[in-house]
Amino acid sequence: MKLKSRARYALRAMIEIARSSNEGKPASLERIASRTGISRRYLEHLVVSMRKDGLVKSVRGRKGGYLLACAARQIRLGQIIEAVIGPVNIVDCVRRPELCLIADVCECREIYRVINERVLQALNAYSLADLASRNKHRAALSGLAQLQGDSGQDPDGTDARREACNTLCSSR
Repeated sequence: MKLKSRARYALRAMIEIARSSNEGKPASLERIASRTGISRRYLEHLVVSMRKDGLVKSVRGRKGGYLLACAARQIRLGQIIEAVIGPVNIVDCVRRPELCLIADVCECREIYRVINERVLQALNAYSLADLASRNKHRAALSGLAQLQGDSGQDPDGTDARREACNTLCSSR
């Protein structure tokens, strides 16, 4: 099972919004984009979903942007992921048995249901505050923004993102 890019990007965006909210300032999409390496256009789509699910609220005006709709410790990672990709579901027949001709007799369906349940439990064991408070991750993401701001090399940011991910993984 692979976590979709949309879910991973939503988590990174929410971490930045949480940190900005802690400072009492709305996070603009430009700020989130520069700190995470996610395009502004992609972020626009993510925040629409997260706003619709009541995770963030928008602040209009020149110094506007996005703030958390509630405290970071109250927002579970599962909520963020489900806001942008829908319910955690490794196969469709678990939630919608009518889609499968053998759902009633399938030997595997129960294990699929358990996997869905456990993945969601694991995600909900952590709050947004748990992620936002990790300084080593913040330093790596800050390094990502600096790498992307360098000369015209690596125009799509692939090398910068790869290096930042390596930094994150090796610091665990």
